[in-house]
Amino acid sequence: MRLCAGLALANACAVGLARGNEPVAPPPPDTARLSAASVSTMPRGEAMVEAWRLRDEGRWLETLAISEVLLERDPADDDAFRLRTLALSDLGASHRAWELYQARPHLFEPVIARRLQADRVARMIVWGGLHPVSPESRLTEMQAAQTALAGLTANLAATDDAAVSRQRMANDELIALNTLGRHEAVSERYRQSVADGVELPAYVGAAVGDSLLSARHPELAVDALEATVRDDPEAHEARILLVYAYVESERFDDAYALLESMQASEAPWLSRAGARQEYANWRRYDIDVTQVLVDSFAHALEDAQRQAESLVSVGAMNANLHQTLGSVYLQRGWAERGLERHRVARTLDPDDAAPRVGEVQALLDLDRTAQARPLLADLMGLHPENLHAQRVQQRWERRQGWQITHESSWGRNNDDDAASATGGSPLGSRDTRHVLRVASPLLGDRWRLTAHASRATADFLGERVDHTLVGAGVSYAQDRLQWGAEAATPSDDYDDGTTVGAWGRWRFSDVLAGTASYHLNDPLASLQARRTGITADAARVRLDYTPSESTTVQAGLEQLRYEDGNRRESASLLFDQRLASRPHFLLNGFGGVQAGRGSREDAPYFNPTRDTSLELGLRADHIAWRRYDRHFRHRLAVSAVNYRQEGFGAEWYPQVRYEHEWQLAAGRQIGYGVGYSRPVYDGVREDRVSFDLRVAWGE
Repeated sequence: MRLCAGLALANACAVGLARGNEPVAPPPPDTARLSAASVSTMPRGEAMVEAWRLRDEGRWLETLAISEVLLERDPADDDAFRLRTLALSDLGASHRAWELYQARPHLFEPVIARRLQADRVARMIVWGGLHPVSPESRLTEMQAAQTALAGLTANLAATDDAAVSRQRMANDELIALNTLGRHEAVSERYRQSVADGVELPAYVGAAVGDSLLSARHPELAVDALEATVRDDPEAHEARILLVYAYVESERFDDAYALLESMQASEAPWLSRAGARQEYANWRRYDIDVTQVLVDSFAHALEDAQRQAESLVSVGAMNANLHQTLGSVYLQRGWAERGLERHRVARTLDPDDAAPRVGEVQALLDLDRTAQARPLLADLMGLHPENLHAQRVQQRWERRQGWQITHESSWGRNNDDDAASATGGSPLGSRDTRHVLRVASPLLGDRWRLTAHASRATADFLGERVDHTLVGAGVSYAQDRLQWGAEAATPSDDYDDGTTVGAWGRWRFSDVLAGTASYHLNDPLASLQARRTGITADAARVRLDYTPSESTTVQAGLEQLRYEDGNRRESASLLFDQRLASRPHFLLNGFGGVQAGRGSREDAPYFNPTRDTSLELGLRADHIAWRRYDRHFRHRLAVSAVNYRQEGFGAEWYPQVRYEHEWQLAAGRQIGYGVGYSRPVYDGVREDRVSFDLRVAWGE
């Protein structure tokens, strides 16, 4: 999420830490620069006075020049040596100043010595946040800085001056801990500072805010970052992180308002074909990339895609832009396109963790588990502290583990014809269905063993049909192909035939997939037919066209071959289209057309010779509460159905469904819902009330 945090934070630290972590004012314009020749003719005492005056004015290069001339005259001149050391420290050459201090430590008062040591550690922290020579050495400088900082803090005496130094070092350590990925430690220290009434300086605000967000404390991050922006309105990195903090606190209006104000204050990045020089504004670049990511979190994925593609068209060699666009593609359901972009990003920047994370995500979406395995191992080896890497590792573990689903439904039906007592309804007066499916951990990156148990009941004229199945099978998933086979034995008084089935799915592209299945003694066939001892075999094919996350079209064919010679055939065309998107609200239109026919007119179960239905409806989906991987959302779907049955004419009837969905953690979900409809069977209208429950555990 927070793509610009690393380098921008390091640059901010470079300014903030150069002199005791206080902003370094540029020296005033030099109007009387001294020449080396003029200094060489000055008496020593006069030269030293001039040097100290220049240092007080912030003219540190000239101060350094005088001290160097005096040391050339007399290398043993302690005063000139001390002056050179302090001038180097003023200029930010902290490590060189520390080396000189170690050569003659007796020349420096304790307070100056502590400052030189602290400056050196602060500079090490800056180095630790910059681009590494190699991925393996990425944290070496920061680890060394933290070790040196801990030693320096431990040796401080209990004095007022030392207390100031200790607080400064504690602030420096917050930056070091942030870079090392120890975000909970930063969070705890921030909480303690708030409890103690200690105000943190603005230069550590971005580091603290980043750690609070990484540790998933967005409300605390908002407090810390808002304080930073109040103290330093130009704190660009803190403002970017504040946008993310608003988003992760579900305050999208505040996030967009801040983005708009930042965009208004920054000139756009300008680039023109044939121009000798473009206007590059990296602050505006950060804002534009952040806009893409916020749009993607707010369900405005089409806007996010358009903006990201526009940015990539200008910055074709920018790895971060390709990675950002790849992430948007993944969210839109285009795993192949997302994988391509993440691979481009990894080629452009092999050391960055984000493209590797995206590549593993895309490969998992594409069921290329064997390809993802070594990439994930490399990712965790190079970036073990990276939170996005840790989360893709957690997804990997969920995917590799057990997969469990349970579905139950209950229904009650009353018709308007008291004499029939719902005897003509294909569902009976009461019906239930329970299905439990368990899949083993992934074997060989492709295979799972499966087991399932189901029970379906229906009451017809006081007689209950109770159909129970227990079975096992195997499934396979690799790249474009998925398939499975299963067998189950029944337990009821109407039929003892074994159920055997197989299914397969082929993904033609990111947007088109086809599925086919065939079952002997189909478990979904009519219980009304089973009551008379008649079972059915079933063949089904379906095409799924999903051009984006907001549109789905399904076309399907089904044939049921009943034992009594009846052939029941049906075709369907269904659609689901997003009509409106808001950060916490989605509105979809849905519906479809279905048509069927049966070859027998005298079947002892509901079997229209010909029938058609047309459905049109709306579904509102509201996210009432969300906290990262957990959420509660509820949906209301209302539709109108026109059902036409040969010999009985056409009737309209309503359907209403309301449901809750609780996601307790990633891969842990519970949903339940109630429904009401007034369908018509053989000209008799019914009232149907239903309740269902779904539990999912796994990926």
